[in-house]
Amino acid sequence: MVDSQQNKGYRVISMFDRLMDGQGINKRQEAFTHNVGEKTIQRDLDQIRTYIEKTKLGCHLEYVRAEKVYKLTNTGKNILSKEQVLAIVKILIESRALLKSEMSDIIDKLISIVTADKQEFIHNIILNEEHLYVDLNHQKSLLHLIWVLSEAIQKKKIIKIDYLHEGETIPVEKVLKPLAVIFSEYYFYLIAYDSKHEQDLPIVYRVDRIQHFLELDKKFQIPYAERFQEGEFRKRIQFMYAGELMHVKFIFKGISPQAVLDRLPTAKIVSNKKGHYLFEAEVFGCGIRMWLLSQGEKIEVLEPIELREEMIKTIQSMQQNYRYI
Repeated sequence: MVDSQQNKGYRVISMFDRLMDGQGINKRQEAFTHNVGEKTIQRDLDQIRTYIEKTKLGCHLEYVRAEKVYKLTNTGKNILSKEQVLAIVKILIESRALLKSEMSDIIDKLISIVTADKQEFIHNIILNEEHLYVDLNHQKSLLHLIWVLSEAIQKKKIIKIDYLHEGETIPVEKVLKPLAVIFSEYYFYLIAYDSKHEQDLPIVYRVDRIQHFLELDKKFQIPYAERFQEGEFRKRIQFMYAGELMHVKFIFKGISPQAVLDRLPTAKIVSNKKGHYLFEAEVFGCGIRMWLLSQGEKIEVLEPIELREEMIKTIQSMQQNYRYI
């Protein structure tokens, strides 16, 4: 039996690939397949074990006596568990963030992380959801654009985009200081400052409406104390409608104040009188008006007075729609 370096390399890589795929390695069968002795296969397995320990892959090689095979066991440190994979897949499907083909590819790769005996189980659980997955109307692949936008953000490079507004047919050129790419309710958004405006107010652009992107050879600087923080921005914006920062006060008469706190992370309960909760919150822009209106009679806006008056006018206009049948 001649065990050349080429044969050995192929044999070790073949075993490693199958182990990473969740399969078991039977030493006797492996020796027969490759026409080598069992001691040779044992040395190969020892090398694989050493490699796994040095590279900290989050698993270790062990002998499963009941099955008479060597298998990789997940230590749980660096590899997603089957429960985590299932939860992530469910969230991805619900998000409808990507094209169906892209989503299916990502889901398959995620499921491949778990052991082979659990892969079919997860596939069966999500089969109907994945089959009925519907692309968003824009039907655009955004993965590359999200990547290059993120690169420009990290490098603090000014960008130029052609942006097509809703209902328009001709895109408008924008020169921007990109701050962040975030995802919210079906869409990816670019948050940016307009480089031509002296006052830095975050503006929201839907990534799928960017028709053309160019990174300019010009950097911008934002003082560290004034840096944009995605987490704080998310707490204060509703439905990705940006605008001035404002302080709102409202009474909530519903049964679940927790739902309000989850929807508005900056909200605080000031008082509770017989199930009428007085809330205060700090929010960006007019998106908050959409959410307040969606709560119907369970909400009464108190401040700012301008917002209260807007709510009154909107409700009166809504009444006109239902005056006659």
